[in-house]
Amino acid sequence: MRLDTISAAPGRSSARQMLRSATATLHAEVDARFTGPFATDRSAYEAFLVALSRAVLPLERALERGGVERLLPDWTERRRADALRQDLCILGVAVPPVLDVSVTTDEARLFGRLYVLEGSRLGGKLLVRRAAESDDPQVRAATHYLGHGAESDFWRGFLQRLESSAAVKGSPQRTLLGAREAFGLFVRDPAHV
Repeated sequence: MRLDTISAAPGRSSARQMLRSATATLHAEVDARFTGPFATDRSAYEAFLVALSRAVLPLERALERGGVERLLPDWTERRRADALRQDLCILGVAVPPVLDVSVTTDEARLFGRLYVLEGSRLGGKLLVRRAAESDDPQVRAATHYLGHGAESDFWRGFLQRLESSAAVKGSPQRTLLGAREAFGLFVRDPAHV
């Protein structure tokens, strides 16, 4: 796939298609890491939320420092850090040390990072059902992160902005770099925080 042009026109790759294709291996790696027997194993669910916290909390903070609100004016409704902290609190789990995330103001890279973060909502719809099947009432109660924005159409709104971004169209390489940076946070070994 050519990364030097992105267009939603018929016969040409959209930004979403380019990112999806170019990050398929990373996406599969994250999916494999972030699945577990949540319905029967509270410790698996706690470990899942801790691993998410290590990546999501600093990623959201770096996006905010990079000016994400200029790309997504509804960012304050989209951010999920507080929901994640609330879930950890319900389970009595401390917020873990977080990964170091560089700040960028580069619009293309920000969109790449957002592609990963906003796309995680899609997997969250499946995972929240697993957690809701838990025998443990605290696990069932600690689904604020996974269920965040379930009634909103955040993904569609994000895709519209992604596809209309001149920066993304002009630099798919930097957009892909941002996506790879974000995926890398989710697959990084926790021993190397």
